[in-house]
Formats: sequence, structure tokens, C-alpha cells
Amino acid sequence: MKKTLVALAALAATGATLAQSSVTVYGRLDLGMSSVDTTLGTNPATDAFSLAGEQDRWTGSRLGFRGSEDLGGGLRAGFTYEIGINADRNTPAGISPTDNARTRLANLSLSGSFGTFVVGTFMNAFDTARGFSPANNTIPGGQFTQWQAAAGSERFDGRSQNSFAYVAPAVNGFTFSFGGGSEESGTALKFTGYTLNLNFTRGPLAAQFAFGDLDMDFPVVADMQNIALGVRYNFGPVVASFLYEDSQRDVAGLRTFDAQSWEIGARFPMGALAPYITFGQGERNTDDIDGWQIGTTYNLSARTWIYAAVGEAQRESATGINVRKESGYAIGLVHTF
Repeated sequence: MKKTLVALAALAATGATLAQSSVTVYGRLDLGMSSVDTTLGTNPATDAFSLAGEQDRWTGSRLGFRGSEDLGGGLRAGFTYEIGINADRNTPAGISPTDNARTRLANLSLSGSFGTFVVGTFMNAFDTARGFSPANNTIPGGQFTQWQAAAGSERFDGRSQNSFAYVAPAVNGFTFSFGGGSEESGTALKFTGYTLNLNFTRGPLAAQFAFGDLDMDFPVVADMQNIALGVRYNFGPVVASFLYEDSQRDVAGLRTFDAQSWEIGARFPMGALAPYITFGQGERNTDDIDGWQIGTTYNLSARTWIYAAVGEAQRESATGINVRKESGYAIGLVHTF
């Protein structure tokens, strides 16, 4: 259950005080069990198994704070601060800034009739487009378009850091956003980039398109482009979805990475029960990739649900030799507050 607190803080070091503001405290915990077998080439499969201690197989465990203040004249300021937590270890998630997990979200926003400006760390359009899939990206075969790349350096992550964005107000179901970001002084990576997002939602139809371009100067000179498209239509007894993603990377003017993939999915809402199935195919450079996932969620209440899923993703060379194969399952319990 979300709880609203009245927070009053004082900056003792400066003697300045903060005005009262309404703050919402929220969170989510995900715990369960899972098993994933990974086969690389002709090597024997390795098994990663966790019993009653596996976390974040369906969603990231987190603790967050968000609030807003009416500035008058139709202007409103807002903030969000969210951290990932290791629910089975009672420690903050992440051991370094590169894993993008210790601080999930940290941003300030200013909104009005003109739209919304946001700065900091926030979710971007690629996360929204991939989220049209009913499957889960941490279980083999889920949100298949993400599996096309070997690392985040070859595709856009769903979270923008050290960035800004403008989100236009919706008009007849249409809205768009534009954002950009760059490296911070003194960091190992040196890059600048931007993202563009188009969104349409009306009745049973929803669609999201995202485009991103990233120029890197160090440690290598590289240019990365990524597009993602997500479409979902609610037919009533069936919610159908389609995802497409295209990722390219050029290093010193030479194409070093080129991947395209698609995924179709269907969810079948049956009251508290919502089974689903997805299937995807694509190409990664000269390799072929495919994957599938079958699973279900069951709502125990408005804030608590259980999940179970099984899936597989495989990548083969042009000659049919296995490059990488993952198969596994996960069962868990999620609670939000």
C-alpha cells in the first residue's frame, strides 16, 4: 500500500529550511527460485540454480521516493529517487556505477501546459517499447529483442543517465519526447547521444517508437544507432503484441555490429490468471537467433502476485554451429507497497 508522508527537513549546514511537501514512499520485492542452463559452443552446459533466494527474476526489487510541489500558475516541480535493493541479502543492489543498479532513478522535473522537462537518471523510450512484450527479460527467451546483443555497449539501455528530456503533452492520443546526454568529466567513457520517442495510445491500441544515436570518443571512436518499435492491441480475450529492434555499431568507420530481431506475443487474461506465450527470431551479424517463452502470472491481490515461466534462447552461426544457448525457468512472488 502506497503511503503518503509529510516531510519537513532542515539544512543545518547552511541554516536554510525546506518547505513542506507531499512525498510518496513506494517499493517492490521479488523473491523466488530459478534455474538457467547456459551452453557456449561445444562446452558442457553450466547451471545457475537458486532456491528460495533468487531475486529480481520478474521485476527489480526497489525502494523509492517521489513527490511534487505546486509552484503556482500551472507550474509543478517533481522529483523521483529510487534505489535497487538485494532482497535476499539486505544490501543495496550493485557494486559499481557501471551496473546501473545502485541508483535506479534520480531526477527532477518541471511540468506545465507546455509539457514536462526532466533531468537526471530516468527510464527512456527503449524501456517502454520493450515493455510491450508480455514476457520477462531476465528469464531465457523473454523480451527477445534484448537478447540480440552481447552487451549493453551494443544497444541502448532502458535507463538514461546524466541526461535531460522533454515530454510533450498528449494530443489526440499522440505524444513525443526528445532527450540527450553526455559523459561526466573524469569518467572512463566519453560519449554524447540523443533519443527520440513517438507514442500513440487510443482505445485498445498502443504503439511506441524509439530512436537513439550515440557517439563515443573514448576508449574507441564509435557510433551506435538503435531503433525499437512496440505495438500492442487488446482484443479482449487476447492481448497481442509485436516488437522489433535494430542495432548497429560502427568503430572507426567500420561496421562491427549489426543485429535485427522481432518478437510476437499473446497474453490471455482470465481474471486473476494471465498466461502468455512469445516467440522471436533475428540475426546478429552473420549468426541466427531465436527464442521463446511461456509463462503466467496470478494476482493474489491488487499488490501481490505469483509468476512462473519457462523459456529458451539460442544463437547459431551461419553454418549451424551453436554459439550460445540458454534455457531455464523461474517461479516467484512479487509484492508492491
